[in-house]
Amino acid sequence: MAPYRYLKLFNTEKSTDITSPSKLLFQIVILQCFYYLTAVVVFYLISSLNGYDFKLDWIFSWELVSSDNAMGLVLFVMWLFDTLLCVLFVTIVVGRSKLAWDFAITIHIINLLVAWLYTGKFPSSTLWWCLQVLSGTLLVTLSTYSTRWKELRTTFFENMLDVQELGEVRHGTGQSIEMNELPPSNAANG
Repeated sequence: MAPYRYLKLFNTEKSTDITSPSKLLFQIVILQCFYYLTAVVVFYLISSLNGYDFKLDWIFSWELVSSDNAMGLVLFVMWLFDTLLCVLFVTIVVGRSKLAWDFAITIHIINLLVAWLYTGKFPSSTLWWCLQVLSGTLLVTLSTYSTRWKELRTTFFENMLDVQELGEVRHGTGQSIEMNELPPSNAANG
């Protein structure tokens, strides 16, 4: 019996475990790619609509997010919009409310490391740190809510989609129950 348990633990080929390290790493990489890909698309669209030349510094440099100029504030808002789009990706890729906050925080930690490595300096901008805290809070809150809604929707509301008419729900026996057809309660007879 013991050898079977060891095989089951180490056989990750057909594993459906949500906490398998390879699956978690894959999800982290996918989410980070989506996070930066949506930022590139949004930033490129905004730059081309406003007549600016798009630069990768907008994505990877923390120094450009500042309150000194309009461009720094626009970058602040675009990063918040990117966070809202990332909520959808966390909901689709992760799908578990217990894991949503882990992935949301991981995205921002990796973003900190990427910005630090790209500029060669540790971020010291107060506005950039405010953006990270606000973005992280939004991503944790909204992705936890959306994944929880997704989990509960499939768990509790799956059979309610078979509505025939207003006020009438089909049950497994094929019968319909209406309010005027309810049997009398035993407490009223007792």
